[in-house]
Amino acid sequence: MTGPRISAVLITRDEAPRIEASLAALRFCDEVVVVDSESTDGTAALAAAAGARVVTRPWPDDFADQRNFADAQATGDWCFAVDPDEEVSEALAAEIRRFVADPGPYVGMSFVRRERIFGRWIDGGGWGTQRKLRLYRRGAGRWTGRVHEKMVVDGPVAHAAEPLVHRSYDRVETFVDKFNRYSTIDARLDFETGRRFSWWALATQPVERAFGRFVLHGGYRDGAHGLVLALLVGLNYLLRHLKLWEMEYRARHPEARP
Repeated sequence: MTGPRISAVLITRDEAPRIEASLAALRFCDEVVVVDSESTDGTAALAAAAGARVVTRPWPDDFADQRNFADAQATGDWCFAVDPDEEVSEALAAEIRRFVADPGPYVGMSFVRRERIFGRWIDGGGWGTQRKLRLYRRGAGRWTGRVHEKMVVDGPVAHAAEPLVHRSYDRVETFVDKFNRYSTIDARLDFETGRRFSWWALATQPVERAFGRFVLHGGYRDGAHGLVLALLVGLNYLLRHLKLWEMEYRARHPEARP
């Protein structure tokens, strides 16, 4: 391809069921870089066979750190950060190519993420309004945030018309597994930065978050799916507070440490 080069950049761990389809949709990019966190299901081999340049790096327990490392492996003019559970349509690929050919003053592009969860497209609960900055000039910014990371760039950002489809949560089990890991990272960050456990926060915040998702952000529009998702978000905050309580308890009682 002529013109500015695009590097698709992925961080992976045990993504064998979907890595091949994900990489196939990224053929419009000039290179694909996969930083794999020591997968045990053959993800790295499948990615290499599909033409990606694979770098193995142990998981640092920090999403931003892993993404910044991955960006450093890229050689293109632009980085396109995409996850294996996200789908890039032909229309979106064409929009991205047109943008990088003539970006004007923009140093990045954000995308609305269209969510399909538990077998249904989700419109309410704040899920359908998320914009993710995923395309950016290499070196124009950095990822921040140990979990729920985001790219921060120095300059204006354009907004894509085509959505980025997200199919991360196919079952309740998948949702719980992922947010169990996220709540652990969040609780550890709370502990390390001096935030202290509160019984009041434990009793109120999970309810507030669930209520906010279902009522204030319109999760009720998705019916039972919206209610289940709101309750699961509340569960995530419940786990975060309980894990913070456990960390504080073990810090005060060395004999209780595993």
